[in-house]
Amino acid sequence: MLTVGDRVVVGVSGGPDSLCLLDLLHALAASWNLILQVAHLNHGLRPEAAPEAEFVRAEAKRRGLPFHTETADTRARARAHKQSLEEAARELRYTFFARVALSVGAPTIAVAHTADDQAETVLMHFLRGAGVNGLRGMLPRTEIGDWTLRVEIESPREASNLCIIRPLLTTARPEIAAYCVEHGLHPLRDPSNLDPAFFRNRLRHELLPILESYNPNMRDVLRRTAEVMAGENEILRGVTEKLWSEIARLDGDRILFDKARWLTLSAPEQRALLREAMRRLRSGLRNADFTPLDRAIQFSRAAHAGRSCDLPGGLRLSVLSTQVMIRPWSVRPTPPSVPLLDADGQLAGGWEFRAETLGPGEWSPEAVALDSSVQRVYIDAARAQAPLHLRRRRPGERFCPLGLGGHSVKLSDFMINVKIDKDLRDRWPLVVSGDKIVWVAGLRLDERFKVTEKTEKVVRLELVRV
Repeated sequence: MLTVGDRVVVGVSGGPDSLCLLDLLHALAASWNLILQVAHLNHGLRPEAAPEAEFVRAEAKRRGLPFHTETADTRARARAHKQSLEEAARELRYTFFARVALSVGAPTIAVAHTADDQAETVLMHFLRGAGVNGLRGMLPRTEIGDWTLRVEIESPREASNLCIIRPLLTTARPEIAAYCVEHGLHPLRDPSNLDPAFFRNRLRHELLPILESYNPNMRDVLRRTAEVMAGENEILRGVTEKLWSEIARLDGDRILFDKARWLTLSAPEQRALLREAMRRLRSGLRNADFTPLDRAIQFSRAAHAGRSCDLPGGLRLSVLSTQVMIRPWSVRPTPPSVPLLDADGQLAGGWEFRAETLGPGEWSPEAVALDSSVQRVYIDAARAQAPLHLRRRRPGERFCPLGLGGHSVKLSDFMINVKIDKDLRDRWPLVVSGDKIVWVAGLRLDERFKVTEKTEKVVRLELVRV
């Protein structure tokens, strides 16, 4: 995991595991010539969080180590991204660690996951329906380029060179507790680790004890499962890469599979290719559940050309005449590909908005699926109320972004999430039908207006430079 002279950012919460890790790495630092940096994120969830940050600061100072800290609004993050608090906290934490690592030139981030964390992770993935990749649990060393992490930093390319290490991944919590006692460490105890509102806590304190009543070695069984699955995953990776080289092709923001060959593959082979496509198009997407993947595979086997279905992460599978295509629902535009509204609510810069109804013979599902222009979109004519027009956003507005299964979000939150500059949000053109948003121009169609297999006529919406 380490080489002599490494710079390492150590993630420290102040609990037994991370304090043990910090103490161990500090003990190794002289002989290994390690340059350590201590990083602590205050997730802003508890009143005790501020004193905990000062505790970690003192532990870093006692060892003569640089200390980095930030405070995050985890609840706001969870609301904005429709995540659990656990998921939002995780993303914020690793994003912070990555920023610190880049700022100090450290290629390695050390975190304190233990053998018990590994057992819980494998069980959690099993309950959620993960495949081999999920059941391998956490790896001792992970390149951040392969990490399912939304690294919101200025240099994502540089971040891909970072790696995460877990030196305590084969060490059980009782051993860590004994180490803390033997070395006079006095770690903090996080009361939120007992809160049954968190899924992992219920699994740790309720489900695992029940399973251990059937098999007292359940944690060891789960850890061994992770080791076995890690090996199996390597074999599967080799098979997947061979298949990928034979039938897959990356074309811009979409992946194309040869349809004739795709239909000869088994469901497990298709599932592996689909996971690989999702990984390449959505590096921030965590392990996808079995059910949506299986549904997409069955769809791809039976659907007529031109039909599409949703995938996790805002992706879409489309069946074409000779190909099976995976691509994002939308491509984020970069100005000036989408014009803004001027002070009078009109498109600026010599652009105009057009809405043209196309009848049978003037469009095809395949043509709609293949059209990837950010300035053009198609909607079901029967679902829209004429006339369609452009306007600015209104306070408190909501819409149902395509790919979220009909769930609505605040337009303001959506604009923040896709990183529209604050100064541009009130000038961003919206296509509306009555009071309903049809299209956040260039960014996302509303789910309620999408073209489906029942569509007879479509309306083509375009922003055209004149």
